[in-house]
Amino acid sequence: MLYFLGRGVARLFYCSVISVLIFVTMSGVMGDGSIFQNDEQGYRLSVANTKFALDLYKRQTSAKDKNIFMSPLSISVALAMTYLGAGGQTELQMRNVLHFSDMEEDHLHQTFADIQSALNKPEQAYKLYMANRLFGEKSYTFLDQFLAACQKYYGAELKAVDFR
Repeated sequence: MLYFLGRGVARLFYCSVISVLIFVTMSGVMGDGSIFQNDEQGYRLSVANTKFALDLYKRQTSAKDKNIFMSPLSISVALAMTYLGAGGQTELQMRNVLHFSDMEEDHLHQTFADIQSALNKPEQAYKLYMANRLFGEKSYTFLDQFLAACQKYYGAELKAVDFR
């Protein structure tokens, strides 16, 4: 059906569907009331993740692509974990690319934790589980504060591996 609309309209349609799915998933429609400890930050993160998803979709697709499947939420969660340990210029660049500029730093990672908690509830009618893991070079020493925050907000432990 979308072939009759033209590729530009089809791409816009797909982007709109992605936006709606991300917003519905993150805006607390999944249960009774809000899933966020801070509703304003939850809204801001859903806007940021929608912008990131659209940017990602635009960069990863072309007119030749027929079937694209990706999980922008999974990608943004993985990048948010690495953002947690970033500093300096890297942190600023990641903040811009991920559209975290409107987020309050104190609430960003808790808001991601709220999303994962809502998605991972066993009593939901659907079954969707997110699992996170960090892989780090075994010769590198990671700060305990970073490792504790990754565990607290993302349930992610570090697996030391040899990247050399």
